[in-house]
Amino acid sequence: MKDILDKLDVKYEIGIDEAAFYGPKLDIQYKNVFGKEDTIVTIQIDMLLAEKFGMEYTDTDGQKKTPYIIHRTSLGCYERTLAYLIEKYAGAFPTWLAPVQVKLLPIGNEHLDYTNKIAKRMEDLGMRVEVDDRYEKIGYKIRQAQLSKTPYMLIIGDKEMEENAVAVRSWKNGDLGSVNVDKFISDLVLEIAEKRR
Repeated sequence: MKDILDKLDVKYEIGIDEAAFYGPKLDIQYKNVFGKEDTIVTIQIDMLLAEKFGMEYTDTDGQKKTPYIIHRTSLGCYERTLAYLIEKYAGAFPTWLAPVQVKLLPIGNEHLDYTNKIAKRMEDLGMRVEVDDRYEKIGYKIRQAQLSKTPYMLIIGDKEMEENAVAVRSWKNGDLGSVNVDKFISDLVLEIAEKRR
């Protein structure tokens, strides 16, 4: 493993007397917001378990041999990985990672059909969207979406329906003005695909 890390020019430390008692192991560590070190990924070679279970294979030379087992966690502890991501982004995930990528906010019930059609188009493209169809003032809906750190909010009223547009608000950049629906959707597809931050 050391040779591989050297070849890739990856910085690492060799831990002596660590918890791996049955073979070499590679841990990817990170420091959380409190400075505590946690393991996010582990790969370790187990030279004992296969023998203990009587596992064998026939090698190319016809001899019976005991395999080595590789234990691997691609995400380490799932909960710890999620906690790390929440801490790293302070809950304001990039669009590609956000649980809800776009909130559609119709101003009134008369804008609901148009809003739902846009939401359906976006869902069909694999986007995670929600329509806030509550009977609330638009300022309240915007504030709720802002507090939930939704990357994009689309405000939809008479003007937007007439112009086949949406009024776009970004959690990060505020009011982005009126944008053609097709352009907004195609730009967002690209942003998600490129995993922009």
